[in-house]
Amino acid sequence: MYEIFYLGSIFCALVTIYLLLFKENALRSYPDYLLSFVYLFIIWTSIIYLSIYHGWIIYVPHLYKTAAPINFIVPPFTFLYVRSVLFNEQKFSKNDLWHFIPFMLILVNYIPFYFLSTNIKTGIVLQIVKNLDLTFRYDAGIISESAVSFLRIIQNFIYILLQWSLILKFKNNLQRPDLKKQVAKVIKWLKIFTISGTLFFIAIIVLTFLAVVYHSVFTIGVLNFVPGFLYAISFFVISTYLLTNQEILLGLPFIRYKNTPSNLISDQEDKLAFIDEDFSIAKEAIDSYMKVERPFLSSNLSIGHLAVMLKMPVRELSYIINNYYIKRFPDFINGYRIQYIVDKYHESYLETYTIESIATEAGFNSKSAFYKAFNKIYNITPTEYFDKMKKGS
Repeated sequence: MYEIFYLGSIFCALVTIYLLLFKENALRSYPDYLLSFVYLFIIWTSIIYLSIYHGWIIYVPHLYKTAAPINFIVPPFTFLYVRSVLFNEQKFSKNDLWHFIPFMLILVNYIPFYFLSTNIKTGIVLQIVKNLDLTFRYDAGIISESAVSFLRIIQNFIYILLQWSLILKFKNNLQRPDLKKQVAKVIKWLKIFTISGTLFFIAIIVLTFLAVVYHSVFTIGVLNFVPGFLYAISFFVISTYLLTNQEILLGLPFIRYKNTPSNLISDQEDKLAFIDEDFSIAKEAIDSYMKVERPFLSSNLSIGHLAVMLKMPVRELSYIINNYYIKRFPDFINGYRIQYIVDKYHESYLETYTIESIATEAGFNSKSAFYKAFNKIYNITPTEYFDKMKKGS
């Protein structure tokens, strides 16, 4: 039954990754990459789980246990994601490498199994498909499966505590309502994200309890349904929430932290102080650059390109356009392009050139895009607008 949630979650997670990294004018910030990896890891572990549960794994036996090490890399990535959003981190630190020690340990643990022949691995997988409870009892690596399960519980518990600690210690002293609104949205998302992780942690505990106490997980019916349902729901929530709340992806670009070096994650509380920055100066710089340099004339202009030209972080530029100009980036750029065309009309360019040729010069890459943008601003077609202008003159 809950397989539907898995399949729906996988689809929504893939759409979210597209929005984060591949959509035109996507921010592609450090937190976005971290979140995309979290989604990819969970997608893979979900696919492997479903393939084992339904017996599909017998057709690809070499994929068995490939999700086991990945289970140990999800908690560090979720923690680093939450931290990067709250502290506006823009790159990976060398001090963060130690987070991946458990992942490397478990990966090395299963290397002998990964190199088994296809025949041997197929035989093992066939036995497991016949009795799914063997997934918790068959020791595929040097470390026993019970020890691996215990380590997984400990790791998840630690990182859940760390995530909640970061969120709950976050202090919001902003006085401006516009900034408070964005903070509230982001913090709400991080709480939902961490609650989902907490549900996932509970599912792991239930599964481990059933495996240790009852020595049976998949044959207990209702009890087996509980952890699977918790896992499916937690994945479904985090994979769908951003699709309807995309403004969260802007993060908290207006918050600045003291540049205090830290070697331990517990020292992050030293960075909680922030500066409320007024973007009015940055807005003036954007206005001046757009009018003088006219970068909008390039049909391939993206928010990343403009951020480089302005020497400004992409996330910060996106936040300013969305919250100070109250526009999406395409509408922001098209506004300048339309104004350029209108100015050309007043310079009598239409006596020599067609509207479409001027639109191309202004940066529109198609006639339909030009007409759609023009109609969005003036609620009439360009032809109707300029005809009215001629009659008015």
